[in-house]
Amino acid sequence: MDFSSTGSKQITTAVYPVHADGTSGLLTRCEPLLGPDKFKRMFLQGINLWYPNGDKITPDDLQDKLNWAMNQTEILLGVTITREAFKHKVPFDYALYKSYIHIVAEKGPMISIEELAIVSADNNNIFVVPPTWIETSNFAKRQINVIPLLAAYGVNQVAGAVGNAGIAFLTVMDGLAWVPSYWQIKYTAGLSNTEGQVPTVVNQLIGCIAAIDILSQLAATNRFNSQSQSQDGISQSSSGPGTHIYDKRIEDLSLQRDDLVKKLKGIFLSKFVFGNI
Repeated sequence: MDFSSTGSKQITTAVYPVHADGTSGLLTRCEPLLGPDKFKRMFLQGINLWYPNGDKITPDDLQDKLNWAMNQTEILLGVTITREAFKHKVPFDYALYKSYIHIVAEKGPMISIEELAIVSADNNNIFVVPPTWIETSNFAKRQINVIPLLAAYGVNQVAGAVGNAGIAFLTVMDGLAWVPSYWQIKYTAGLSNTEGQVPTVVNQLIGCIAAIDILSQLAATNRFNSQSQSQDGISQSSSGPGTHIYDKRIEDLSLQRDDLVKKLKGIFLSKFVFGNI
């Protein structure tokens, strides 16, 4: 999908590291999405990918597991990994309006905003907020603010250079404190503003989730805990972990997964929600 738009306003810094204006390049912080070859090399070295019945986990199987893990990662983090376009409405809240029209988008971290407008229930576009007014510095936390620089901005109204600007604030003049589905926002969101790249820690999380799935599947087929042989009065026996063969590795990966989810949520999600409920 082509995300270029003449009315789009992009963030001016990196999505990750958040607010980075430039990096030394000495540390790889973003890389292509995790593929089967690198996944096998980083997470499955020394692991027999054959099942007792002769079936084998193929590179296509690994890619399918990675695709599932990517979708699970998005659910766990509450963010989109690759850049996607979204459109939804948010309510008018007078308290937030006085805070420079404080709006929190559903998806994030935001990369660009294509349109912030007042759209009626019958989809008539009443007023489009000029992109120049929109502040992008808090897009990493999904936060949008409107700081009008083209007109005088008072507590109750906007007036001046933009034609019909007063229409946008009829609700304020009518004295209403809250109106549902008032603002409509069109924007893109994702974990990297460089197409095809994601933070390395996100690849690490995807790998943990996929490896846990594969190892638990392989362990379930390792059914024999012990075996013995005897012949002519000579016997030999051996025992193994059986279905618990990968328990320690799965436990370590689970702890790593939970820690990464917690840390990444702390980076990209706000801990407080503002507005009326």
